Amino acid sequence: MFLLAVAVFFPAVAYSQNPASGGCPRPIAGSEVIAPAEITSHNGVLQVALSLRSSLQPTGQLRYCYVDESGNQSPTLRVHPGDLLILKLKNELPNISISTLSPLQVRQNPCAKFNMPLQMQPSSTNLHFHGLMIPPTCHQDDVLNTLIQPQTASYDYRVRIPRSQPPGLYWYHPHPHGHSEEQVLGGASGALIVEGIERFDSQLAGLPERLLVIRDQARPSVQSEDDPKYGTGLKPPSKDLSVNFIPVPFPNYPPAIIKTKPSQRELWRVLNASADTFLDLHLLTNRKWTLLGLVALDGVPLNYEQTGSKTKNRSNRTDNIVQWVSDIPIPPGGRAEFLFDSPTEGGQAQLLTAGVDTVPSAGEDEDAFFAAPSAKPSTPDDDDYTPPRWLLRVVSALDAPGPVSRLPTAFSPAQKRPIPALGSVHPNRQRTLYFSEKVFDPKNPRVSTVFYLTEDGQQPSPFNPAAAPNITVRSGEVEDWVIENRSQEIHTFHIHQAHFLVLERDGEPVEENYLRDSVSLPYWDGVSPHYPSVKLRIDFRDPAIVGTFPYHCHILQHEDGGMMGTIQVLPRAARKTKLLDNLSGRTYQGEARIPGARLNSAPVEIARTCAKPSLLTVDGDGARLARSSSSFAPEVFAAAGRF
Repeated sequence: MFLLAVAVFFPAVAYSQNPASGGCPRPIAGSEVIAPAEITSHNGVLQVALSLRSSLQPTGQLRYCYVDESGNQSPTLRVHPGDLLILKLKNELPNISISTLSPLQVRQNPCAKFNMPLQMQPSSTNLHFHGLMIPPTCHQDDVLNTLIQPQTASYDYRVRIPRSQPPGLYWYHPHPHGHSEEQVLGGASGALIVEGIERFDSQLAGLPERLLVIRDQARPSVQSEDDPKYGTGLKPPSKDLSVNFIPVPFPNYPPAIIKTKPSQRELWRVLNASADTFLDLHLLTNRKWTLLGLVALDGVPLNYEQTGSKTKNRSNRTDNIVQWVSDIPIPPGGRAEFLFDSPTEGGQAQLLTAGVDTVPSAGEDEDAFFAAPSAKPSTPDDDDYTPPRWLLRVVSALDAPGPVSRLPTAFSPAQKRPIPALGSVHPNRQRTLYFSEKVFDPKNPRVSTVFYLTEDGQQPSPFNPAAAPNITVRSGEVEDWVIENRSQEIHTFHIHQAHFLVLERDGEPVEENYLRDSVSLPYWDGVSPHYPSVKLRIDFRDPAIVGTFPYHCHILQHEDGGMMGTIQVLPRAARKTKLLDNLSGRTYQGEARIPGARLNSAPVEIARTCAKPSLLTVDGDGARLARSSSSFAPEVFAAAGRF
């Protein structure tokens, strides 16, 4: 939805870039888009060393950047399912020495040899591999205990990309609770691509691909909105945006430039690496709104759940599924991969992000804030104001260089998944969770708001790293979670380690049969008797995902402010294999309770397991179950007391 009218124009812009300098240099506005440097796995291994650095700009902006050994910022990591990623991360942020903290403020680091502060400091960092289905353990994807301090040795991450990982666009970014927004807002993020998307959609084979990383950034603090150059009458956005680090600043929003060959189909991979800002992408080609061919969300091909399913001719095939849509909303942390058809020679196109309503419009009663539906809460301060703006201008020319990457033309079709599709699985249980907020100083909501993400029936409280996990499940289970937004501000639900299906929105079934890891919930209007909600089916069947990891709002200001909980996934219940005692010489037919039978000192009920009547013969070696047919060989059974 557009918040205000946007004129169609093609301003003249400069194409030059800033020369390299110390800290985290960035291109100038209006530059031509350059793809990030790529590091590709070889012989099943990708090794990379990254340093996290920061620099304070004269405008008051604090930048952060990952720099590899060749000096490239935020390189794209390209891996295949089954590859080993070895990443050495060096924290080169300004130091807050541990020696200045009292012993009561320091604890042993469970993931490293050095100590760590009880609470994360501005100079602490770690790394989260967003969307990867890897264990939440030290040196893999733990963000709860891993704190890398400045002036310490490089921290080694060793990540085995699962063979079952869907092929697509993922990303890496810091996740130190309390300081995630600052570091991501400053630019600390990079893309990670798992190869093989063409195996799930054959019409992608051989296409040139283009990676676009959209980041938000703090607006210059030394410039006043009363400055004559800002006398446009337009309300400035809460954050400026950039495309592959090329800024698109207020008030003129000079778009970044892409040169492409005419009438060429490309696969565009767009990562919203913003800390707080929502995108809603629209494409204007030769002054006409154009459809975008969506093929994947959050790193997962849209047809991933159906891949290898039996068709009417009972043969396995890879389906070609493209959803042609007028716009693609992408919340903070989300990704979208879509087909883009370039204009004819001499034509132009523009990529726009429309405005997104993050809070209700002003004018509400301000006696309460985020209260129950019977009350009328006040309208919160819109510190995430997101107006429409042009991001890209695309120019078609025969002499335009092609994208640096192209998908393979030869591939083997994807195979049927070894587990049932998530949508066909009956959930083990259902829970309700909700977003809520509380403002302690209405005059300063930015610094006085506490954010909550609570399971219904529990007392709201901000995230506490010392608390026990909020939710416990077992590996192998599937759960339905209803997420409600009981606040007057938009939120985005994200869970680590797992993917989910969206089953319902506001209680109504939806046809969104594709996996994702993030979903947005609109704000509550303060009047309606029902809160905005989504119903999710979350997959905990991966046997490798055991441990404790977070779920949270991916507006990182909210996550840092407490809108996060943790879930502990316990190992599958072990099958009991001890034999029954004291049952020697007894024979039972059909379904029967054996008097006095015990397994691990617990009563045991023996049930028929075959369609035909069965015999259970217990002797000194255990329990023998045999059909009446003589061709059936007796077997010895002793598992959880059921045979």
